[in-house]
Amino acid sequence: AHRLPGYIARDTTIATNTQNVAGVWVARTGEGSPEWTTHDADIHVTYVVSGSVMLEGEGRDPHPLEQGDAFVIPPAMKTRLSNPSVDFEMLEVALPGDFRTETA
Repeated sequence: AHRLPGYIARDTTIATNTQNVAGVWVARTGEGSPEWTTHDADIHVTYVVSGSVMLEGEGRDPHPLEQGDAFVIPPAMKTRLSNPSVDFEMLEVALPGDFRTETA
């Protein structure tokens, strides 16, 4: 399971091995529907490894993303990654490695 509904992930164990200074995960399209969420990480960066997805942010126009795109989500901002392609995969990096995500 991944912290975002509708996705599955593998943990690189960087958070564990850095005592939660930073965390890195690889996530891809899973089952279920993407939902609006917020997080409390100080820094949260995502890189699109393959495929495509629509980034939706509270009060912002939806933004299509594809392989090679990257984005930062500020703490407490409601976002949703919707309409992922079957081959969508992303790399997430967060500081600290242990942070909370809530369904908005």
